[in-house]
Amino acid sequence: MRAGFAVLLWLQPSPLASQWIDAQLPLRGELQFGLTGLSATVNGRFLPDGTRQPSSAFLAVELDALVAPALDTLDAVLAGLFPNLDLAAPQTSTLGPVSYDILFEQTRVPLSLTLGITGWLAPFVNVPFVRGRSFVVPQVDSAQALAGPGGSAFGGSPDLFLSGLNSSIVQLESIVAADTLPAGEQAAAAALLADAQTLETGLTDISDETYVPTGGGANGQALLQFYEALRSGFEGFQVTLPDLELAQAVNGQEATALTSGPQFGIDPPSSQDTGWKFGDIEAGVSVQPINTFGRSPSRGGSKFRVRGKFDALWRFATGSEPAASQIGDLGSGDGQPDLELRSTFDVAWGQRLWLSAFAGYNIQFAGDIERLITDPAAPIQIGAYTTPVRWDPGDILTLGVAPRFNLAQAVTISFVYFYQHHGMDEVTPTAGTVTDDAFSLSDIEIGTEYSTESLGFAIRYSSTSWTGEERGPAIPAEVELRYRKTVSGSQGFAPDVNVWQVGVRYYLKILP
Repeated sequence: MRAGFAVLLWLQPSPLASQWIDAQLPLRGELQFGLTGLSATVNGRFLPDGTRQPSSAFLAVELDALVAPALDTLDAVLAGLFPNLDLAAPQTSTLGPVSYDILFEQTRVPLSLTLGITGWLAPFVNVPFVRGRSFVVPQVDSAQALAGPGGSAFGGSPDLFLSGLNSSIVQLESIVAADTLPAGEQAAAAALLADAQTLETGLTDISDETYVPTGGGANGQALLQFYEALRSGFEGFQVTLPDLELAQAVNGQEATALTSGPQFGIDPPSSQDTGWKFGDIEAGVSVQPINTFGRSPSRGGSKFRVRGKFDALWRFATGSEPAASQIGDLGSGDGQPDLELRSTFDVAWGQRLWLSAFAGYNIQFAGDIERLITDPAAPIQIGAYTTPVRWDPGDILTLGVAPRFNLAQAVTISFVYFYQHHGMDEVTPTAGTVTDDAFSLSDIEIGTEYSTESLGFAIRYSSTSWTGEERGPAIPAEVELRYRKTVSGSQGFAPDVNVWQVGVRYYLKILP
């Protein structure tokens, strides 16, 4: 029961949302407090061939397809007018494409409590606070727009312009009727009058249209150039024509109105902020069957040390899901139960070098939710619709490795690599499911299976022993800064994610 819109699935809970990538457990009788601030942002994706695609490339639509009757009638008027003015055949009218540059941001602050029951067993609970935000910027390619809203043309008053044009034509008409000009000028005035009358009829027809040619488009430029030549001719007879202003391209607000509503299955795209809410609470247990980190080489221990930890957790559906009809609504939390299994192994050599290896498998369970049914390659489509469905999201496999180097007893730097595979989603009908000929439920399964690779780094400061087995006189705490970025994606539509994290772990002895 997670995000209803395909793009929002990118920010589903990661197995690494609050995970410290090491196999350390609190000592027996210790309570470990953990607080991690995570900021994940997405504004693009990887295509199945590995090419990165910004959000504006697939959250886009050609506006002229949405107002085909109005543009068809405009094209008919231009097709009849241009030959009569000896102009080249007009181009097919278009309002141009609109795209949505959207940045999705999810901030998670999980509070975790882990209790060391024994030296190898520790139950834990994670309570996340979640905030979802999105920043939506509609962009219209006005350079490709050959038509725009009629309300922005003729100075906002077609009747006033046409009245002024007719008045000027009447003046020239009276001059021609008087027939007092030299023969050459008389013929020129008559020709100007005929062209002006033809253009007046055409502009009158154009003014009745919902959309008219833009001043910057090819059709509008041809009309403006003809009109300026006509006006220059009129001035030779001391008659002034009014200024002709054609339409401006559709702006972002107008484009948003044209690309949303029931026919698209979405509400008008706008920036969203969910505020802070509870996410999905997690509860589980950690087991550490092996740990030879306890004794350092200086105390008779081996230079080669190893420890392993296994976690099992259940994610409760305590969060809330986004609305399927709102692009950019990240909801809060995630709203779906999961079972997650994880294992981490640390291998150390001496006091300076060690390596952490992580593996996790997130089993995501099916739920009944509202989903937008559309083409995942280009979600904003006429014919898209929302409907209740049974959604079984694919399971997530995560593998990671982090080589570490202890700069000093208290400071460790590491580089991290993660591989993640997301299984294919399955969408099936449920009670209340609506079907439509435009798109089928199976369409939104396309591209949901994908793999990603991420690279990053971490810097850790620890006032305790880096082995996790000793507590010195200082405050027993660790602080770690982490960053990772998706560097490749394949097989499906994989999210391009940037993640910053700051985590703190504090240890308190509460049991003997």
